[in-house]
Amino acid sequence: MKRIVCFLSLLIAVSAVQMQGASLSAYREKMYDLFIQQKMAQWEPILSQMCADKSCETLDGRHEILCGYYGLVGHLVDKKKKEEAKTCLKTALELSKKYMKMYPKDARFKALYANLIGLNIALSPMRAPLIASDMLSSARDAYETAPDDSWVSLLYGNISFYMPGAFGGDKVKGLNCYQSARRSMEKNLSDNKHHWLYVQLLVTIGVVYEKDERYEQAQAMYKTVMNQYPDYAFVKEVLYPRVQKAMREKQ
Repeated sequence: MKRIVCFLSLLIAVSAVQMQGASLSAYREKMYDLFIQQKMAQWEPILSQMCADKSCETLDGRHEILCGYYGLVGHLVDKKKKEEAKTCLKTALELSKKYMKMYPKDARFKALYANLIGLNIALSPMRAPLIASDMLSSARDAYETAPDDSWVSLLYGNISFYMPGAFGGDKVKGLNCYQSARRSMEKNLSDNKHHWLYVQLLVTIGVVYEKDERYEQAQAMYKTVMNQYPDYAFVKEVLYPRVQKAMREKQ
């Protein structure tokens, strides 16, 4: 038993050393692999390494770091891991404020900040009256600055789709933003095909169709994801059977 524990510890240590100083593309690929394996909780040490890695001290590197934290917090919220999500969110918000000071005109940081506030509201709904206006103004500013940016379109789509209509939400606009983000990402599919955010976008579009009871379109989107990412079991095992069941019940 001791030998097994020592061996596993050695593997973890070697893995950490290999990632340290890795290229940004290597970090992206590792996060993508863990996303496909549904092991996003393992992103946290990778993101910490990226924060400490001087090779990530670029605009692109900081985009990836903050986007990764946004994805991780969202995952923890979905999994009902509230305390872990709050801890991770605190780090993400601190980073977002730091990066926005460094790059005050960058639309992606503003859009990510808005979505992090949205996650804050999901964790603490009572805070909504205090922080919702900051979320909306940051999201609108980002979208007005860079409406054609794929990340900004996606992130603004989140705010539009999930915000109640009484507070400015617009489900049609949200879906349009998602579709615009998809078209933009697919213009450079060689870079985006193995990015977790692109895969998540496809799934999100399917979920939006499903929520709107547009089951055939949802099914088609889930089939697309299964064909392109056969190892992503979440769609095959959860989403696709769910929409098939809804279609049968509707008949």
